[in-house]
Amino acid sequence: MEPSWMSALRTRARKKFLDMQWPTTAEEEWRRTDVSRLGLDGYRPAGADGSAKTREADRGSSAGLIRFESGACTGIGLDPDLAARGVRLLPLGAALEEFEAPLHSLYEQALEEVDNRFLAWHYGEWTHGALLWVPAGVEVTAPFEVDFQESGAGLMSAPHVVVLLGTGARATVVHRLGTKPGAQPGTQSAGVLCNPVVDAKLGDAAGLQLWEHQELSAADIVVRHTRAAVGRDASLRHFDAELGARLAKTRVDCSLDGPGAEAFLDGAYYCGRGQHMDLRTVQRHHSPKAMSRAVYKGAVAAGGRTVYQGLIEVSPGASGTDAWLTNRNLILGETARSDSIPTLKIGNNDVKCSHGSTTGKLNPEELFYLQTRGYSRSDAREMLVIGYFEDLLNPAPEVFREETLAVIRDRLKAA
Repeated sequence: MEPSWMSALRTRARKKFLDMQWPTTAEEEWRRTDVSRLGLDGYRPAGADGSAKTREADRGSSAGLIRFESGACTGIGLDPDLAARGVRLLPLGAALEEFEAPLHSLYEQALEEVDNRFLAWHYGEWTHGALLWVPAGVEVTAPFEVDFQESGAGLMSAPHVVVLLGTGARATVVHRLGTKPGAQPGTQSAGVLCNPVVDAKLGDAAGLQLWEHQELSAADIVVRHTRAAVGRDASLRHFDAELGARLAKTRVDCSLDGPGAEAFLDGAYYCGRGQHMDLRTVQRHHSPKAMSRAVYKGAVAAGGRTVYQGLIEVSPGASGTDAWLTNRNLILGETARSDSIPTLKIGNNDVKCSHGSTTGKLNPEELFYLQTRGYSRSDAREMLVIGYFEDLLNPAPEVFREETLAVIRDRLKAA
């Protein structure tokens, strides 16, 4: 049984859900993604599989690993030396009492900031998730892995990840979201509706690298919110690899809350035929002398549609802000479509802010050159597309980089 404070928060979130309407194209953030035809009222919240048992996971070279299948924690492992230093990696439900103070505060703030029905639905109905706590001064070089395998035609699944870093702590998290192997795929209109949230809070001088990989099936829908609060002199690197689902609507919302904070928000996406991806980043500068960068690169095949919305928001007191964002799109077919909407909202004159976007096709001269060197047209095309993404993925943990590039290669071969 969960603590009374969480039950009370769920009740308030459910009331918000009932009081709100589904987003419409009259709202700027949702103008290019119409959810009215998705039959959202037909999805029902998924429950965890109570028959599944948690086993000790083989974490390999990772600092820790936690795995969920259809809402149940099926494997968990943590480096014993890190556990002895106070690091905690737990199913979120099991962490509610041990971490009541920080979680209660986090959920209260999140509930106050809920601005759409999907978020209210998530906080009212989440059933499974993970918490990572790294105490002050502890630096972990190996990555933590958090894996979710979702399933359930006609179900709404709401996994939740919380990452809390103490003052001066360092950590890397690889977060995967996919479809459970062997799951019934459903139909084009009745896969799983995945409604995940990641909440990250970085203490002063902390450092977090968060690498998210989404590869749901072609029957699924994902509406994901990632929220990060970055403290004084802290640093966040976030990477979003969007590869699956028939519809993906995401928002990465980063708040720079202390002087000297910095954030790097990067993303790579491959959108194939029949897919719709609408990705949004928000760089919120609340403190002076903070820095942020956002770089998103996508490739859109024939029959695919992408939207990138980037916002830099500078509060009146955030003097000395240094921020920019850029979006680049590669069009791989005549019927591909890509929209890019970078935006600035500046409340202080003492800032350096800029934005830009580019959209283009593969260079025919480069394709011809590779073919003269003996490569087939398809191999030459693959080399150029992979090269287009590689520079952005080079800083990633090897397992994340290779998984992401392998998916893109497979999608190119199948196109």
